[in-house]
Amino acid sequence: MSAALVIAAHEWRRLRVQAWSWLLLAGVIGLLAWVFLGRLDTFLRLQETTGHAANVAATAQVAAPALGWLAIVLIVLVPLLGSRSIAGERRAHSLSLLLAAGVGDGAIAIGKWLGLYLWLLLLIALTALLPLSLYGSTALDLGRLAANGLALVLHASALAAIALYASSVTTQPVLAAALALLINIVFCVIDLGARAAGVNHSLINWLALPTHFGPLSEGVVASVDLVWFVLVTAVFLALTARQLASLRSAD
Repeated sequence: MSAALVIAAHEWRRLRVQAWSWLLLAGVIGLLAWVFLGRLDTFLRLQETTGHAANVAATAQVAAPALGWLAIVLIVLVPLLGSRSIAGERRAHSLSLLLAAGVGDGAIAIGKWLGLYLWLLLLIALTALLPLSLYGSTALDLGRLAANGLALVLHASALAAIALYASSVTTQPVLAAALALLINIVFCVIDLGARAAGVNHSLINWLALPTHFGPLSEGVVASVDLVWFVLVTAVFLALTARQLASLRSAD
């Protein structure tokens, strides 16, 4: 575990010192702030028109959608951030040194994932400040916001594991980002045909990401949804470790 923590710290530093990581972070926060303020302005205008109290549905109409937009952005952002995790080291021939140092494949996978995941948690924490800025001026449903935060934390965990796996199967970061994005999209639309046919409780529905993220974002926390995110994270971390083992044997 100590080796995994060292690798996680190195991965964190790699993201911290690269300008494009901060540019992506600033761009996402700016976009979400614009969406948040736009919805807040619309909501306040609606309250003035109807004469209702401003706290009637502030959580549902202003606070929660800001977090929902982050979930969509993460589908594209995480592949970009994680594309160089392993692919970049393979191109620089530094991964061979790490493998030769005797560090376990699982420790490398967990360390790389944890470093990226911590960066994503920072983004989630900064985004959460947007809806929390309304606290004190209106009544917020803190339970629903907590469920939204939990959904984003689990969502980011699964996406980070997918991005890491994609980065392990190629030496080209661009290809790794494209592969991770493709996997993310497949998880989002895999049950599209089933839902169009009116099928909502089959295995293919269970495999789809929206099936599990949706209830959490509405404030419904169920063990089946938590298990899905944990399983996706574990499976792709295991696939990454297996890919690293094949690279080790090839060397």
